[in-house]
Amino acid sequence: MKINRTTLEGSIDRREAVTRLAALGATPGILALLQGCATGTASVSTVRPTSTAPTPYRNGAVAADHPIASRTGVEILKAGGNAVDAAIAVNAMLGVVRPYSCGLGGGGFLITYSEKTRVTWGMNAREVAPPGVWESYYMDLRSSGGPEQASRYGGHAVAVPGTASGLFHAHAQGGSLPMEQLLAPAARVAREGFEADGNHIAAVNSMRRTRERLPWTRTISGWVWEQWCHEGSVEVGTRLTNPALANTLERLGAEGISAWRTGEIPEALARAARSSGGKLTPQAIAGYRASACTPLVIEDAFFDDSLITMPPPSSGGIAIAQILGMNEVLLKQAGLPRVPDADTSHQLVEAMKIAFGLRAEYLADPKFAPVPIEQLTDREGIRRMAEAIEADRARSAREVSEAQQLPEDRGTSHLAVIDGDRTAVAWTSTINGTFGSLVGDPVSGVILNNEMDDFTTMAGEGNLFGLRQSEWNAPEPGKCPLSSMSPSIVLDGNGDIRAIAGASGGPRIISGTLQVLMGMRYWGDTAAEAIARPRLHHQWMPDAVAWEPGSKAEHDADALAAKGHVFEKNSRGLGVVQAIRVEKSGFEPASDPRKGGTPAGY
Repeated sequence: MKINRTTLEGSIDRREAVTRLAALGATPGILALLQGCATGTASVSTVRPTSTAPTPYRNGAVAADHPIASRTGVEILKAGGNAVDAAIAVNAMLGVVRPYSCGLGGGGFLITYSEKTRVTWGMNAREVAPPGVWESYYMDLRSSGGPEQASRYGGHAVAVPGTASGLFHAHAQGGSLPMEQLLAPAARVAREGFEADGNHIAAVNSMRRTRERLPWTRTISGWVWEQWCHEGSVEVGTRLTNPALANTLERLGAEGISAWRTGEIPEALARAARSSGGKLTPQAIAGYRASACTPLVIEDAFFDDSLITMPPPSSGGIAIAQILGMNEVLLKQAGLPRVPDADTSHQLVEAMKIAFGLRAEYLADPKFAPVPIEQLTDREGIRRMAEAIEADRARSAREVSEAQQLPEDRGTSHLAVIDGDRTAVAWTSTINGTFGSLVGDPVSGVILNNEMDDFTTMAGEGNLFGLRQSEWNAPEPGKCPLSSMSPSIVLDGNGDIRAIAGASGGPRIISGTLQVLMGMRYWGDTAAEAIARPRLHHQWMPDAVAWEPGSKAEHDADALAAKGHVFEKNSRGLGVVQAIRVEKSGFEPASDPRKGGTPAGY
């Protein structure tokens, strides 16, 4: 199989990287896994279960976490648009109907692949740190009497947003219909309104708790609290509108990206952030450019399937490739079991520990740190990782790695699209926390992200989600914070698309995405079955297995406890995944019921 792509920039020789990582204090156990890795031989294709369920759509399909967004994508496909066109329209719509998860004030990653041309390309529209910050910025701010939790709420938390630039970059790379046509549905819904659902109410309640816990945030969150929460009175069915956001989307459609970079909009966004101390400037907004990136392509990543996903500053792609590769080795050793059991759950958890430990130790923005991509995805190295897993004993987190944990994104949304020409798009977007920084701009109608909390902000302390972070991830102007976002496309041995997936939910993005991919490509699930299957999760630290009710981890708790696993019950769901199963006969999209999404197709 030949996939057309360019060489990853900044790749590092294996021996050089190991030397550099050792000098930076990498733990001996991890270095042992990376040293001596060589290019492995091609994997042996093995018969495994595959779904024989019918695929309902032949012309196109969309999976998003809101039904209006999925329907919008299909409308664009029916109007003659391609998958990139549909993805742009869906992304813009999600910023309207899921304003607490994503939008123009955030950023994200996109990958796409054409089955006809065998061409893959990607886009990095991740937010970056603004000018005027430094590695100890938040510690210095605290010592000088700055606001409490400044990296989490208010203007200090705001990074330079990338989504608007990303919409236009994606269009320039692969769009066909006019941007005005693609943004019009989102503008119409923002102006005419939509009904709040249960997920929106949950976001409102989350914001209510923050305002009660931290009274100072009531001032900075005033516009968002009024606009999107109706001051706490929103109920299921309440009609929500945002005329200011409608105006912004209409201006972008008519005037192009220049409307975002000059004039009223950047001035208003910067003013909103700086009113509570932030460093965002109109010049930083004007200077931001989403960039093309070469997707990470792992051939024979899982049996004979190849994986197309995001390279760093996303951490998800490498972690998914490692966990899938380890599980292939372990499943083969177990005789290719047909149904999951306590042993396969144990293997999955132990593989997650290793991948998340490596993630914490090595991954960062490759423009600012040496990231050993080749070693971390080397087949022989992954085999060594799998062989380190003991069949009857759970290793402790500190046996796996001595790194510090990394942050997670919570306010996130994912979309998956495929068109009749079998071009696939996977696009994950975020504003980080629920309602981002809580700062909104009444002029543009945009909620600003709190992506700065994804950096190391307080040495030795946890971030918004209680996670400790690596010093490689300290803030610097222009630097991307590390992310778990994991847009992924799976190809079979012939280079044909077989699955598209991605998720929201912080580190659970990684575990949710990979388990859905395994469900579709190993356990024989339909897309809907793979998404509905209860999940388990381990992110190395905290050293505990989280599971959803009904998962194999819960069912086999006694057997897993006997191996030394410790459990942490998680009732809020382990990620929210959107996926499309692709067969020769057509497409089956599926949206995660955990967030109330509904897929669409024709």
